[in-house]
Amino acid sequence: MQQVPAPPQLPDFIVHQGPDPVNIAIAVVIVVASIGSVGILWTLVRGLIRRWTTQVPADGQAMQELRQTVRQLSAEVMELHERLDFAERVLTARKEPERIERGGA
Repeated sequence: MQQVPAPPQLPDFIVHQGPDPVNIAIAVVIVVASIGSVGILWTLVRGLIRRWTTQVPADGQAMQELRQTVRQLSAEVMELHERLDFAERVLTARKEPERIERGGA
């Protein structure tokens, strides 16, 4: 008598005829967490953009102080520029006689 081989075993996911409830629960948790994270990040980014683009009203006293500081700094820069020009002229004047004595080299 000839023996008939046993039929092959089917994988579990085919035998159960449907998805595992644990896998469905995991998928739902992942989707809900993703949507919540996007919502929180969207709110944070929107707040940062508003904060960066909102112009702060300038205080009159503060603006006057800033203008005065800029004027003082500008005057100091002009004075330093004049001193630098003077120092360059003095150094150049000292080197000219040496150059003439050596023959222009």
